[in-house]
Amino acid sequence: MDEKKKGMEETSRKIIDKAKELADKAEGMMEETVEKLRNSETIKKAGNFIEEKIDELDESNIPEKLKKLADKIEDQAEDLLEKAKVQGKKLADKAEDVANDVTSRFRKNKPESDS
Repeated sequence: MDEKKKGMEETSRKIIDKAKELADKAEGMMEETVEKLRNSETIKKAGNFIEEKIDELDESNIPEKLKKLADKIEDQAEDLLEKAKVQGKKLADKAEDVANDVTSRFRKNKPESDS
């Protein structure tokens, strides 16, 4: 049984050693591939393209234009809110006048009770 156990341990060590060797090879291949990608013309061109587009965006003043637009919209919203408040007050006053008129008519037409 000792020889079987030793044989299994030796086989296990061989398998582990082989797995480590394969892992090291895979890691080496991955490092080479990453290095190739870093140095590839396509990646460099893509990086340059992105930098150009960022520069174009900065030069276009879009962020500034968006800020101005937001300020303008805010001003218009404030104006509309103020107009809505004025109209709401007018409607409330009109509703009060109608209620007072109805109450007045009701009181005039109310039969007097014999108390």
